Amino acid sequence: MIDSHVHFWKYTPEEFPWISGNLTSIARDMLPEHLLPELPEKIEGLIVVQARPSFAENDYLNALAEQEPLIKGIIAWLDFEKDVDSQLEMFRNNARIKGFRHMLQDEKDPSDYMLNHKKFNEGVKKIQQAELLYGVLIHQKDMEASVRFCQRHDQYELVIDHLAKPLMYTSAGFQNWKACMQKLAELPHVNLKISGLVTEGGAGCKARDFQNHLDVAVELFGTERLVWGSDWPVSYATHSYETLIDFWNEWTRNWSESERLQIEVGTPGRLYKL
Repeated sequence: MIDSHVHFWKYTPEEFPWISGNLTSIARDMLPEHLLPELPEKIEGLIVVQARPSFAENDYLNALAEQEPLIKGIIAWLDFEKDVDSQLEMFRNNARIKGFRHMLQDEKDPSDYMLNHKKFNEGVKKIQQAELLYGVLIHQKDMEASVRFCQRHDQYELVIDHLAKPLMYTSAGFQNWKACMQKLAELPHVNLKISGLVTEGGAGCKARDFQNHLDVAVELFGTERLVWGSDWPVSYATHSYETLIDFWNEWTRNWSESERLQIEVGTPGRLYKL
């Protein structure tokens, strides 16, 4: 099984201002040595994802990957305000780099940024031309704009992180989320990452709180366009890694073995070229 969404960091308040509020328990170093003892045997690879907007982050994750064979790929950071071509050239011969992500959710107006920021859109176009993934990090409120963004950028694979961080525990919120997912599902280059849900659900959430979301994701996208990620250590603020695996087992209890394996191994193998 591939865990397609893991972060590692050496913590400083200045570099990780988003670690606040109910995440203060992870305001400390969170390193491979803290995660690896918790991993079940079935986890055979990790995709590490940028957690701070800096070139130092890319160097740090690459150094970790050189030391830890379980790290199979990196979703790195790219500075869209600077020359994208020269940045991509730096990564051209590094097979560990599978794609890039911008912390889009932290922009003042993520929808406007997606649709109207010229350098950002030019950069995503060049990422796709290089046949590298782009990870779309948004909340549900920005899903309508993400549909238009994904329609515009259709030259290579896109991955929506955390099922677009759905608004939990309201029927209207779920119906709105589902309607947007139906539009995204019409775009064959758009994939979903089943990750980060416990952060949206809160410390008391149970697997059943997300079952409808999982059922819709499978119905609309099929297992061929879904991957699973723990979002450790962000998820660790509320749930242990063991609990996340328990949730996964409960969500997929009625699936065939081939359906489960497609998400656990098949789709990440395709998207991350493993």
